[in-house]
Amino acid sequence: MKEYLRLGLVLLIFSAAAGAILAAVNGFTSPVIAEAEFQKSVEAYVDIYGDLADDFEPMEDAKKASLMEQYPQIADIFVAKKGGEVVGYGVNFYAYGYGGQMQNAVGLLNDKTIAGFRNIQNAETPGIGTKITEPTYYEKFAGKNFSGGELVGSQEAANENEAPLISGATVSTSAVLDALNSVLVEYDTISAQ
Repeated sequence: MKEYLRLGLVLLIFSAAAGAILAAVNGFTSPVIAEAEFQKSVEAYVDIYGDLADDFEPMEDAKKASLMEQYPQIADIFVAKKGGEVVGYGVNFYAYGYGGQMQNAVGLLNDKTIAGFRNIQNAETPGIGTKITEPTYYEKFAGKNFSGGELVGSQEAANENEAPLISGATVSTSAVLDALNSVLVEYDTISAQ
């Protein structure tokens, strides 16, 4: 019996030490990871907005927290400015495709048009679902009008209120469209912050 207690105590000490080491490593790496994710988002918005904006600031924490509590699909919000004036908002949002959760970025302008779209992270099927990362897909979002509240899916996405759907990648592109539409209907709330 004493042998079991001694072995249990040794395992407890090793487990506690391993937990402490993991906590310390997490303390060092989490700020680095958060900064890398922030930079990746800003790079996406620089690409999305081009000459339409020259500065991207994170939305004030209290306002952002309130919105993220109301709308759980929102991952982050940036204020897009040109010459110091707000021209729109960049919204990082989650969608759930074939490979699970993906994170996307959409640039929304004050005139209720889309500046652009980019996928930031996904685990979709290579060559099929990952088509959402290709210019032939994401370039079709620029200039789309969401003043009607939502976009409709279309293979061609030729009209101003149509978003692209890709045959063979229907799950991925439909997931992006559904999640994007939930962000678009919240634009008035986001821009009022």
